[in-house]
Amino acid sequence: MSGSPPQTPPAGKPVTHVRHDGYLAMFVPDSDLGGLHSFHFVVKRTYRFTHDDMIVPTEWQEALVLGDRYHEGGGPYDAALAVENELGPPKPCTDVLVEANCYAPGGEATYCRPSVSIGKETRELIVMGDRFAVLRPGQKPIFTPAAKFSVLPIRYEFAYGGVDRQHTLAPLMCPTNPIGMGFLLAPTEGSPPRDQWTPLPNIEHPSSMVTVDTLLVPHDQLENVRAPAGFGPVPKHWEPRSRFAGMPASAKPFWNLMHGAETQVGKMFREMQPSFWSCAAAGMAFPLLEGHEKIVLRHMTRDREETSLRLPVSKPKLRAGFDDAPLQDVKLSLSTVSIAVERGEVTLSWRGTLPSPEGLTLDKLQRVPLEVDGELVLPAPLVGTGFPLDLLKTSYPDLELLDVKGLPKPGGDA
Repeated sequence: MSGSPPQTPPAGKPVTHVRHDGYLAMFVPDSDLGGLHSFHFVVKRTYRFTHDDMIVPTEWQEALVLGDRYHEGGGPYDAALAVENELGPPKPCTDVLVEANCYAPGGEATYCRPSVSIGKETRELIVMGDRFAVLRPGQKPIFTPAAKFSVLPIRYEFAYGGVDRQHTLAPLMCPTNPIGMGFLLAPTEGSPPRDQWTPLPNIEHPSSMVTVDTLLVPHDQLENVRAPAGFGPVPKHWEPRSRFAGMPASAKPFWNLMHGAETQVGKMFREMQPSFWSCAAAGMAFPLLEGHEKIVLRHMTRDREETSLRLPVSKPKLRAGFDDAPLQDVKLSLSTVSIAVERGEVTLSWRGTLPSPEGLTLDKLQRVPLEVDGELVLPAPLVGTGFPLDLLKTSYPDLELLDVKGLPKPGGDA
């Protein structure tokens, strides 16, 4: 659970870390039909952890993610989401994300129960070795016994979902997880009888495991397909998260004007729900964490059955302003706790919001100064890039006060 990210990433690979010994901070404007109304801020820091100890800051910071990034450089329909775009409004809860492997007890087993505990709350999965379901016309499905396994990534590719490519209509995608396994639809009326088979999910929720009676999904139950089991982030286009997407409430009068409030299209208006911004797996969105909480991970390291860590009590104090206006305090809440077990890393992200000054437009805005713990900081995408700060002096007149490790000072060599 140790090791530092490489200073220079392999050719063609995204930069995942920058060398920087403080917080990373960034902002994003938010607008609706009425124009610019607020700015959302994110502050982020990466820590390292050892068993049963407080996590401590590291000089290598996970870079701020400005677009969804998938494992192995894949896309939304062939790989699990690794990190979601971090520029967004505050979340109504704290997302706890864990990237880890499940290590079988004793080095080899047919099943295991990895879990994440925070305080009195525990979220548990069942991980099993490879299994298959065989279906013959007129008979109940047969499940093969689980094979033994030693280690298995806790990833959605191994959870319930996938694409039913054996259906008579066409390949049909699981709405809750298009990259998993075990998703089969019941045959349509009049379909010719034929044998079928499918690999069964290696990772399941203990309370909703696939059985011989629930393997085939009726066509009228597609909106109620089980969610995949896991600890990683869930993409925005997967159900049921996508159901919370919509438009701001202020857009409803315009929608009704365009379509009519009582028409079929008019009734389709959906208001954006705050829970849409949460990317945590089912059960992994916790009431807002304050810091100091102890997190216990089970069956996720090779050398011990249980690993624990404790979040720091301290949190950043952010102030921000617009152009030459006085800086304002930004109330931050802990939005994401992301644990990368194999790297021994924990990344914490806080979010907050300030209303936009009346009459401000983006074309008039010149700068948004950011101050964390009393020190001016650069917007995160500039940190670690070697961007010459003297070129920014017109936008940041007090930039000479900055002392950002790894970046040249104004007037210095780039």
